[in-house]
Amino acid sequence: MERLSPTLYTQEHRQIIIRGQVQGIGIRLWLRNVANSLALYGSCRLQPDGTLLVHVQGERNLVKQFIIACKRGPSDARIDSVEISTLPLDPRLGAFLVER
Repeated sequence: MERLSPTLYTQEHRQIIIRGQVQGIGIRLWLRNVANSLALYGSCRLQPDGTLLVHVQGERNLVKQFIIACKRGPSDARIDSVEISTLPLDPRLGAFLVER
């Protein structure tokens, strides 16, 4: 029987700060759809400084796909930069939420 790599299903939690044109274009709903399609947990919220704060948690390869999507954004977005940091796993995170 083939053995699976122990890192194949490693979970990770990332904080992502997206800078650019991220208001008034539906990016938060778009991110929720991306996260749901990848079975990821987390949330996103616009910050007072105009950035978008995202927390995402799930299987490492799926989180990487989500980050790629964040760097691209929806068609109406202009993404200037994406800052990513690693956080400890948070068992309280559930379905991906769009916060106000």
